[in-house]
Amino acid sequence: MTLLAIDSSTRTSGLAVYDGLQVCYECTWAGKDFHGVDLAPQIQRALDLSGIKIEDLRAVAIAAGPGSYTGLRIGYALAKGLAFARGLALIAIPSLDILAAGQPLQDLPLVAVLQAGRGRMAVGRYKVRKDHWQAAGPPSLVTVEELSESIHHPTLLCGELGESDRAALGRKYKNAIIQSAAWSVRRPALLAELAWARWQAGEVDEAKGLAPLYLQASGATPL
Repeated sequence: MTLLAIDSSTRTSGLAVYDGLQVCYECTWAGKDFHGVDLAPQIQRALDLSGIKIEDLRAVAIAAGPGSYTGLRIGYALAKGLAFARGLALIAIPSLDILAAGQPLQDLPLVAVLQAGRGRMAVGRYKVRKDHWQAAGPPSLVTVEELSESIHHPTLLCGELGESDRAALGRKYKNAIIQSAAWSVRRPALLAELAWARWQAGEVDEAKGLAPLYLQASGATPL
């Protein structure tokens, strides 16, 4: 059994091919066209390089958002199209959960960040429970200033943080522990593993009614 994972949440995209035992292929890239041009050819490339035929796929995972409206829409269209056309299981995983899953477990709160456009960022807050990062509430849409003002205790931050974002958050001194760029990549292989676990547990999504997660309101919760 083979699963294809698709992440088009933001300008940074990712694909992975996973068979439950090994990651057969993984790739991330930063694009400028919000995936309208490069995502479908990259999927074919992923299958070719991993030696997998499209007929071998049994499931497709999609990063559910939040993120870019256009990027999510294109990724969802491809994932749902594959699921409908090939009779594949479809599993959606929140994009911020993918970021959180890649962080080392610590006795600190975690903030995962994705760029959401117009000077705002999608933020998810996590705490370690039962040996994994678990969301401490729903994601929110905030500015970097609002996020900075909400941090009052040592907090681990990861995700899409530009130079100005890191500078603003760095003013929190020891309270804002910002992960490096390498630790802030949203890895499609982790999306694949999270989706595989749900799939094997019988937790799949209905393609017909599945829609991306978009954020409309803002507001930061003190940490």
